[in-house]
Amino acid sequence: MEDDHQNDSSARTTRRSYVKLLGALGLGGATTGTAALSSQGVGTAGAQPNSAAGRVTVSDSGTVIDDDASQLDFGDALSVVEAGDDAVRVQGDSNPSIVDVRDDLGVEPEADDLWAAIEDHYLSFAPTERNHCYTIPAGTWDIATDNVHFDAHEFLGIVGDPFAVLKVTDQDVDRMMTVGSLDASLPHAQRTVMRDLQIDIRGDYDTGIARWYTYRYGHMENISMRGRRDKFNSQYGGDRHTILVNGVRSSATNVIRSCYLNNGDTKYDRSTIVGHAIPFSSDIYNHGTNYWEGCQVSDYIDNGIYVSGDDGRNIITGCHVRNCAGAGIRIGPNDYVQGCQITMTEQPGYSWSGLWLENGGGQLVSQLLVKNSVKKNTEIIRLTQDGPARLTDIHITDEGTDGRAIRVDDNDDAPTIFDACTITDRSSPSTSDYAVYVSSSNVTFNDCEFDIETQSATDRHGVFVTNGGDGIDRLTLDTCTIDPDGASLRFAETGADHTVESSFFEGLVMSDPETTLSRVLWVGNRHRGETIFRGERSQWQGDFNFGFEI
Repeated sequence: MEDDHQNDSSARTTRRSYVKLLGALGLGGATTGTAALSSQGVGTAGAQPNSAAGRVTVSDSGTVIDDDASQLDFGDALSVVEAGDDAVRVQGDSNPSIVDVRDDLGVEPEADDLWAAIEDHYLSFAPTERNHCYTIPAGTWDIATDNVHFDAHEFLGIVGDPFAVLKVTDQDVDRMMTVGSLDASLPHAQRTVMRDLQIDIRGDYDTGIARWYTYRYGHMENISMRGRRDKFNSQYGGDRHTILVNGVRSSATNVIRSCYLNNGDTKYDRSTIVGHAIPFSSDIYNHGTNYWEGCQVSDYIDNGIYVSGDDGRNIITGCHVRNCAGAGIRIGPNDYVQGCQITMTEQPGYSWSGLWLENGGGQLVSQLLVKNSVKKNTEIIRLTQDGPARLTDIHITDEGTDGRAIRVDDNDDAPTIFDACTITDRSSPSTSDYAVYVSSSNVTFNDCEFDIETQSATDRHGVFVTNGGDGIDRLTLDTCTIDPDGASLRFAETGADHTVESSFFEGLVMSDPETTLSRVLWVGNRHRGETIFRGERSQWQGDFNFGFEI
């Protein structure tokens, strides 16, 4: 195979050469040209009549050349790429050199090792001169080299043109690539782009796609995997991470858009999910901002989108997670989930949650739709974070069995707020249980509706305030409706400073014996079921309740 080691700077043409080139094209002093850059940074100077001017300098922003121009000065930032019958094509030196893997590297589809050819070409340049976009024509291309290290470059692009399949053909390929390095010292991976590719691991192969540690910017788009992962296979199991993206500086930005990992991982009979393949993730080395946009993942064992362990920020929008064990979406400090969907139609074989908030605080979740029709041993939404969190427009439809819809067991001091959230519970429980567990203080439900109607002979209740013995304070229910088969609201713990107002209780409202509820504001509520406080009540205030008097 042939390597193209030509750098951009070797393509520069002197000003004198431009004049000669214009003469050869018949442009001379009675022509007009225009210059503009295309999306790939290539400009064109073309002939146009009927203008008048002298010498002109053409920048990459687009400039009209009048008819008296006898010389084109493109400056130091542009160089000639090629000349046609009536045009001069130029390219900015700061833009990447386009390397066609077939034409420039001599790689043939389904014959040569594409990854080895790209690695050889990449390593033949010094880090500051690595400024290349490798275009891969349509077809199927073999990958037989393990874990190519693209450690430092100005720009690296690996793109299908328009779309290509990369087929793993060697069982030793455990991970396709590592971009950058863990530390933030220079030289580093400045800008990295990967798009319009499908990774084919069908047959006796398994691999992770990428671990990225970016310095400035990373962009991954329209990447998918064909074939099911088999991480624990003793012969050829690959990397634990399928796509891992970290920004090594707080100013780093990564965009992961429209990537699809829908064929899952092979389940092994183990006591824990840990060690199976993780589809989408960031970890402790992420200090930047990752945008996960419109991605999909299905049938993985070790979580779906797992980004809770870093101090950077992950913004997850428009993603869909199906049938994943662990947690479908698992977020940490300052992360944001918007407009996503979690669907469970098949039991993954291990315990699962749909959404899990943990580590630190500042999490925001809005417009999340969860649909479940399988058994759950835990809860659909789990909150164990150490700081404040807000969840808005969360809609849960549960047609499965057992478990809970929501469990809050987070930091007692920081507020956790649910706004305009709904639960439509049509589950078939085998044991009597509650849909919502509140196990920590300072939890608020505003304008929420919990519609619970069991599909079995076992009762399904509403909100249960319990943590096994410690007090729980500052529960707020404001303008909520709780319509269960059995109890709407049960206090099993001593607590103070609760606020319950303007809410509808269709079922029993109660407290357990040996509990004391102090300094409670209870006003404007409608009790359509019984109200039985078996414990003590101290310093209550309130009025205007229907079906219950303070």
